Amino acid sequence: YSLAFKIQAVERYLVNEKNLKATATELDVHPATMKHWVQKGIDGLREQLVSPESSRDIEIKRLKKELGRLTEENEILKKAARMFAAQS
Repeated sequence: YSLAFKIQAVERYLVNEKNLKATATELDVHPATMKHWVQKGIDGLREQLVSPESSRDIEIKRLKKELGRLTEENEILKKAARMFAAQS
């Protein structure tokens, strides 16, 4: 489902004050899916709509962060190896 549809679905649920299952049935959405959208909240959905990040972008950010951490750990291990070599 598109983000716009999710936002409209949550708004419809909140405005009509129907139970979640009835709203989900009206929109031909599984109630568990609708519940997830409501729990995520309309603000969270709108934020995604305004600044969408693809899963690829998110993965790139995660990998860059991990690369930085591993590079730092590697430098620490190199220093420790030099210290131990100097002691023997």
